[in-house]
Amino acid sequence: MEKQGVLKGLRVIDFGQYIAGPLAAMILGDYGADVIHIDPPGGPRWDGYKANAVLARGKRNIILDLKDPADLAIAKRLISTSDIVVENFRPGVMDRLGLGYEACAAENPTLIYCSLPGFSKDDLQRRELPGWEGIIGAEAGLYSGMDFASRSRYIRFDALPLASNFAAVIACHSIIAALIVRKKCGRGQYIESALYDAAFEVDSTRTVTPPQSMLPPGTQRRPENTNSYALVRLMAQYPCKDGRYIQTTPPPRGALSIARSLFPAEWIDDSVPPDAGETVRKLMLGRTMQEWEDYAQNEHGAGFAVSKTSAEWLRDKAAVDSRSVITVDDPVLGTTLQPGVPSIMLKSGDSAGIPRHLPDQDRADILAELDALPAKAVPGSCQPAEPALKGIKVLDLCQVVAGPTCGRLLAEYGAEVLKINNPNLTFNHTALAGHETQNNGKTCIFLDLKSPDGKKLLDSFIREADVFHCNFAQAAYEHLGVTDEQLREKNPNIILSQINIHSLGGGREWMRGHEDLGEAVSGMSCRYGNSVKPETLPLLVLDHMTGQMGCLGVLLAVYGRLCSGIGQRVQACLSRSSTLTQLPFMLDYDGKVWDEPAGPEAKGYGPLDRIFKAKDGWFYLVAKDTSAIRSIPLLAGLPEDPAELSSALDARAAEGSADAWVSLLDVPGVTVRRCRYYQAEPPEEDYAKAKGLTKREFHPGVGMLRTTHGAGRLSLTPTISVFPSPAPGADTDWFLEKCRKEGRI
Repeated sequence: MEKQGVLKGLRVIDFGQYIAGPLAAMILGDYGADVIHIDPPGGPRWDGYKANAVLARGKRNIILDLKDPADLAIAKRLISTSDIVVENFRPGVMDRLGLGYEACAAENPTLIYCSLPGFSKDDLQRRELPGWEGIIGAEAGLYSGMDFASRSRYIRFDALPLASNFAAVIACHSIIAALIVRKKCGRGQYIESALYDAAFEVDSTRTVTPPQSMLPPGTQRRPENTNSYALVRLMAQYPCKDGRYIQTTPPPRGALSIARSLFPAEWIDDSVPPDAGETVRKLMLGRTMQEWEDYAQNEHGAGFAVSKTSAEWLRDKAAVDSRSVITVDDPVLGTTLQPGVPSIMLKSGDSAGIPRHLPDQDRADILAELDALPAKAVPGSCQPAEPALKGIKVLDLCQVVAGPTCGRLLAEYGAEVLKINNPNLTFNHTALAGHETQNNGKTCIFLDLKSPDGKKLLDSFIREADVFHCNFAQAAYEHLGVTDEQLREKNPNIILSQINIHSLGGGREWMRGHEDLGEAVSGMSCRYGNSVKPETLPLLVLDHMTGQMGCLGVLLAVYGRLCSGIGQRVQACLSRSSTLTQLPFMLDYDGKVWDEPAGPEAKGYGPLDRIFKAKDGWFYLVAKDTSAIRSIPLLAGLPEDPAELSSALDARAAEGSADAWVSLLDVPGVTVRRCRYYQAEPPEEDYAKAKGLTKREFHPGVGMLRTTHGAGRLSLTPTISVFPSPAPGADTDWFLEKCRKEGRI
């Protein structure tokens, strides 16, 4: 299969192992790049859950011993002929091998070099720690949650490697931004996408302090909206006719419609009775989960979704037909089902589906090419480097979290972003969720797109824009006159960026819904709960990941337009994001055993890679073997068998504080960190503040807020520290006056 995609013709050297580095390189390969993966002697260091069938797809392979001078020389020659290097060693490891950025850039000044360490080289206290996923998750607070009813915090293990997955996608859009910069100025640069730093992007809305309501002062939700929403949410707590569950997060209009069809009027207009649960329980037994989804979506436009397992989603017709799930003929496992690309590119396409090559399979071909390829030419005079998206105009018409997250990231890369909200949405609490973080760096206005002035202004904006970014329901594009074809009649090279719950194609693209539904349909909430009773994750993982993937799609489209002069249509969606974010588990093949850690009782990845409960909190421990722990005099009498040792440590852990255990277990071969609380602890540490991962700023019309941010990752053109978001619509008056002076209205 010949490579196709925006990155066709670029060469990537992939030194990555485990998840983050290989995933970043895999994504680049899926979009057309020629990826050469370098394994150490003996092959990959890790293949948990057979994940290398996914992580190595589309790559060629050569084994090199980087401690051997001859193989090290080959690695250096490969880098000298490449466009991009990806590695995820601890800071300093590649430098000691002579393969660090400074040494490589001296030979190849156009090189884009991306590091994905567990902890940043700037993180002086933690940069030497092994970047095990559990250690990152504990330190970053990814195992913490909040019971919003009781306002109590809790710690609970989640097997998803969120830090690795976010770091990989962030690395990819950083690399594409660097390619755009290189296209303009001729220079490469260094990128660092540390896993710990990436964890601050997993859910930026949950760290806002103090919590904000974006409703205008003095306004409240109408009782009918409050009660209908409560009733519809109650429906997700009871089994359907087939014993399965649905998930519900409808927009207020959909909730009201379905509630009026099912419940007494007085329940909706006055109050929900205390015994409503029993009525709802009996009601749910009248339909299967699929029948409930069909009824809600088809007849009421309400956000309902079936709760599937990951195995069911991988074989779901809509998932396969939309290429959210793809078929790959793996040389080891045979026919496999795997996640598709993060964002679909409707004109340039992608190369996802090329099977992995076995270790050292391509050695002869790679070495033969190396003799024929020249080193990268040293550029002549270079133009001044500017932010990747400087001069790019973005119309951001998205609501809630996923779409606005993408718009905020584009602003951080230098784009001029105009954020348009419907003025009637000030009474819809979901439409403005996350405004205080996700609309940083944007001009925020209210505009009725159905009014004559609104239509005229939107038309003028479209003619000047580079990106039209929206998350409309599919029918709204025709209603507003902004289909792909209609946009191109006004602006032939515009980029249409869409954010939805489901992917285009497959029959689900017209459905409505939010975060919970993306988790439910793809198996994520069944893994966090169980195959019968799913649970929603405590963090808005999919909204934020979809925003990251949408940003990747837009940057790819901008880079592609620079190379070809042609704009295109891109789409990211929640269920597609969920499919990829569930790596390394999202893989099916004949004989697959679904045995990953799952459910509320899961404690970790293994007996010596897990959380333990101390008397005042929790800590995470990773040990190479039992001898490392038993070398501690206080623990010398514990069992040698890892499983028995794990159980014995469970009992002993409750006898001391988490901090005491962290101190006691600080021995070679053991890494241990206290499990911190996401909302409270990481955002207040000195490193996060110094790096710009968390800030306290004045938001006009709102007040002083603590919010989290993405760190500057690019050495030559770091992402911009964008200005704080004002209150919704705060820029309307001056912006419309400016439009009048310009003759737009």
